[in-house]
Amino acid sequence: MKNKVTCLSLFSGCGGLDLGFTSNGYKLLAAFDHWLPAVQNHNKNKNLFGGAKALQKSLRLVDQEIDLNSLPSADIVLGGPPCQGYSFAGKQEIDDPRNQLYLDFKTIVAHVRPKAFLMENVRGLERMALQQIEQSFSEIDYNVTVQRVKAIDLGIPQRRERVIIVGTQVGQKKFKEPEILMGGLFGAIQPPSIFQTIMDLPRPVSSKEQFETSGSYLDDHVFLPLSELEQRFIRHIPNGGYYGDAPRETLPTRLQKIYDNPLAYKSPRLFPKAEPEKTAQTIPASTSPSIGGVLAPDFTYGASGAVIIDSRKYVKEGVYTSPEPSRRFTPREIARLQGFPDEFLFEGSGSAKTKMIGNAVPIKMAELFAREIMKQLFQ
Repeated sequence: MKNKVTCLSLFSGCGGLDLGFTSNGYKLLAAFDHWLPAVQNHNKNKNLFGGAKALQKSLRLVDQEIDLNSLPSADIVLGGPPCQGYSFAGKQEIDDPRNQLYLDFKTIVAHVRPKAFLMENVRGLERMALQQIEQSFSEIDYNVTVQRVKAIDLGIPQRRERVIIVGTQVGQKKFKEPEILMGGLFGAIQPPSIFQTIMDLPRPVSSKEQFETSGSYLDDHVFLPLSELEQRFIRHIPNGGYYGDAPRETLPTRLQKIYDNPLAYKSPRLFPKAEPEKTAQTIPASTSPSIGGVLAPDFTYGASGAVIIDSRKYVKEGVYTSPEPSRRFTPREIARLQGFPDEFLFEGSGSAKTKMIGNAVPIKMAELFAREIMKQLFQ
């Protein structure tokens, strides 16, 4: 193809979706996001995006920070607008006020008139709302294909599921679901384990003063230490376990109440410690185990990197105690689990880094759709 296919990125975050497209031959014209740390990180890595500049702008059109007439003409529009009105509970109405950013995305697509668009979102936007989504985009003359995508089918080491909607102009070829999403018979890829993904990284640094700006990918291999109260019981959680594996007397009062009456609390699996020889659960936007984050596996470290601790060797009187301090995942480890290359460097606080990484589209997921859209619609 003589000219590159161009794309415009909305709700770009730090650029997971954009990276998947630019690494597969697309030309990124511009990227927009309202969160300054994400914009700064996108621009920090602009060489990986072909030099395109990211801009901090509110994509709520009512805020009037976006001039529709100034947006570049693009072959495809990318984005993942939040749609809080599409939780599995509730009415799931397309016109729910909480879906305003989705409606603004639709307005921008209607104005730019790309040959195609890709919208990424949570599973709540899927089948229960499929008819409304199709009707909504048909109003602006686009046909849509809605797909639930399992990260593990694409060789991504985490059990994340997302909905990808690809729209094409009415009268043009409709996008077909990639065969790899149809199951193992069509070439699903066996994902690596957590250990295989991060094993070559050296021992991480524990520090309350994390490196704000990365000059090396190892500057992102730093974790905020757990509190003494947390360490008191977390050190007794084996790989693959959770708070319920720790002795009751080591638990704080809040967890003792849940421990004593799990059915009343719907038996939550709090403070999970990852199983290193399996894939990770969905990488959250926080590494705090008290609000959904997953604890890193217990490792020791040798000259070549991590070594899995055999918990059986450290059980005394039925109680496991890790020989190493238990910890959170580092930003670099979760970046690996999301598929970011080591040359993608981050800046900002540790919490900002983990938030933008956790909110990103996994790189291999973005790459799959970049390749399929190119093959089906532009070649």
